[in-house]
Amino acid sequence: MSDQDWSPFASEPPPRPQGPQGAAPGPAPQQPASPPRAPQRQGPQQTPPNGPRQPSPPRASSPAPQAGPPTTPGRASVPGAQPPGERPPGARPSPGPRTPPAEPDHDTTTALRPPKLAKAPLVPEPDGTAILPVIPAEDVPAPPGAESAARKKRTVKRHRGEGGARSTVRGLGEVLISLGAIVLLYAAYEVFGVSGEINNEQDTLSTDLDTMWQAEEEGDEGSPVPELGDAFARMWAPDIRPESWTLVEGTEPADIEYAPGRYLDGAMPGEQGNFTLAGHNVPAIFQKIRDLEPGDKVVIETKDYFYVYEVQEHVVVDETQVDITAPVPGDPGAEPGDEDYWLTLFTCHPLWDNYERYVVYSQLVDTIDRDAEGDLPDAAVDAEA
Repeated sequence: MSDQDWSPFASEPPPRPQGPQGAAPGPAPQQPASPPRAPQRQGPQQTPPNGPRQPSPPRASSPAPQAGPPTTPGRASVPGAQPPGERPPGARPSPGPRTPPAEPDHDTTTALRPPKLAKAPLVPEPDGTAILPVIPAEDVPAPPGAESAARKKRTVKRHRGEGGARSTVRGLGEVLISLGAIVLLYAAYEVFGVSGEINNEQDTLSTDLDTMWQAEEEGDEGSPVPELGDAFARMWAPDIRPESWTLVEGTEPADIEYAPGRYLDGAMPGEQGNFTLAGHNVPAIFQKIRDLEPGDKVVIETKDYFYVYEVQEHVVVDETQVDITAPVPGDPGAEPGDEDYWLTLFTCHPLWDNYERYVVYSQLVDTIDRDAEGDLPDAAVDAEA
């Protein structure tokens, strides 16, 4: 069979090319085995020529393809073969044996594999430019206390949103707070400011009293006579006050502004009847007579004597009850007896008001001569005497 009659569909191998003329006979050079090729699509079945059928060479398994550019090995030099790049006419080129490609110095798997893209979340996450809040993918239970905090915010918002009624109540509350502050300031002034003024005036009255007594002792014909508002005696009550009060004549508001005053229709100190003194309900004057108890001593000092009175009782009466100034207290029209030597102290009641009177009754228990030095008796300086 000639080269022209050979077909790629024939089962016989193509004819071998003849060597050059005059070549020494000998065994034909062997051609390297062709690697198996991939099966090709068959055309219409042809009838092979008559003759014995040659067995087909076994197919070898092809190596697995490697990544990277394929490399073609050079052909081995065979005696009597065609130079490289030439093949017999009508012969099909043979790929020849393949050598495995060199291992690349980098991970081609990673290079050829497309990068994995992060799966976009269904709910966008907040970032620095986020405007809308994150919407949870599923219902998440609220943390403890969140519901009460939200309710509190709603309540505050609702209260703030109320109209004129709330504004009126708020304004009224501010007015009441201001009035309370004013009352406290006034009370502080009454306790500290007024007391300071009274004590200063008491010092002046006490000096005037000593001057008058000294003039009387010297027998000056021009010695002053006490008038309304002038000092005439001193009073001591060691159980409620270490200092003395200087007493003045009269009970008019101008007379008793800075000192206790004597009721002009009553008795004088140490006389039979009712020696009555009135004073303002302030700490520096008669506010503390509420602390006097039965048995406590009250001493009245004049130019010649100390009169010691002992507290008997105290009562609260209406402001219109005038029998407290009667010669016999509580018994108007009665004539005073041998034991009716009374000292009556009264002031406004209750505290910070004046619709009642707080009254303390005392009786004379002792009379002590006053020496020229004016030494005080024990009852005037010792609360236990």
